[in-house]
Amino acid sequence: MFAAALIAAVLSAPPPAPAEKPIRPLPTLAKDPKLDGVLKDLAPAQDFKMPESAKGSSASLSLKAAFRKDTLFVGITVADDKVLAADALDVSLYFPESGTTSKGVVFRFGAEGLGAAPEEVAAPAFAQALVKAGTKQDAKGFTVEVAIPARALPRFQAFKQLALTLCAEYSDVDMEGGEATKLTTCPAGEMVGGPTRIPDELRKALKLSPIDSVEGIEARETGWVGYSRLHYPTWVVGDAELTPESLGQLIAGQAAIEPSSVALPIPAKLQLPDNRPIFSVLTGKNPYLGTTCVQGNELRMAMYVVKGATAFRVLEWPAATCQLGRAMRFELNPDGNLTIGYTSGSTAHFTWAGDHFERSELGLAQ
Repeated sequence: MFAAALIAAVLSAPPPAPAEKPIRPLPTLAKDPKLDGVLKDLAPAQDFKMPESAKGSSASLSLKAAFRKDTLFVGITVADDKVLAADALDVSLYFPESGTTSKGVVFRFGAEGLGAAPEEVAAPAFAQALVKAGTKQDAKGFTVEVAIPARALPRFQAFKQLALTLCAEYSDVDMEGGEATKLTTCPAGEMVGGPTRIPDELRKALKLSPIDSVEGIEARETGWVGYSRLHYPTWVVGDAELTPESLGQLIAGQAAIEPSSVALPIPAKLQLPDNRPIFSVLTGKNPYLGTTCVQGNELRMAMYVVKGATAFRVLEWPAATCQLGRAMRFELNPDGNLTIGYTSGSTAHFTWAGDHFERSELGLAQ
């Protein structure tokens, strides 16, 4: 009977995920190149195959890239018989295997260097400030040589190979006020032949040690955030020892809500039996506006166990909903049992399971 059950379990188990097809990594430079728009010192950078979409009647693109330590170096040559101030070169980066909620970023350049990309696609301001570029212009067009450090990269894979989609798009305006011709190295948003790959040297340089549940790692101005396979922030490492305030900024930025501003007495810190502190991050929309409760609005609290500059998520739970009311009572006893009481009279109970809180009874809506 046991053997039959074992066979049935094996047969019903999902098939293992297919192995990644290895991608040849970008060449590694022996020393940092001088960012002057002269691409000789980018050797032995990889030259990418250019599609027909990178060639126009009066302009064309070529693209190459290499890597060193924690920095991606990119060289783009724009052949254009008439470079105007309205012409714009956009360089976009995206790690397609870093999670379904991850997004790419765009850096915009002109013949004079780094410009301002559209806000909806541009990298965060702190990342743009980290990017360095040099340009060289001549009668045939211009060349841009760019250094993009790790903290300016979009969310990248925590454990998988660092497959990267690197694209250049040039808007060529042949006359003042005229229509722009779009040239791109990535037809349909993808590189010819598939993504390139950043060497694993990046991970070694950053010395990050994410927990197993992390799928993608995203830079912040003061640290790093790891996103789980379910696409929520599950792991954090700061540049300095974490506080409740700095954790909230790393996790949610301006979306982090001060509990007192919405009349919630969420403790700034709870303490586990082993003395590790727990900080909470509150986000969402307050359902209690004046004398009414707005259905669909909800505040949620995420709890993180903190040790120095590192934290990992142990519970995510409603803090205020129209059904439950407001969370007004928080008790964590010496055995690791957590109780959260609501104004509706409902109570949620949790037990500490070693690396997370586990619900200890059924029936309360999440």
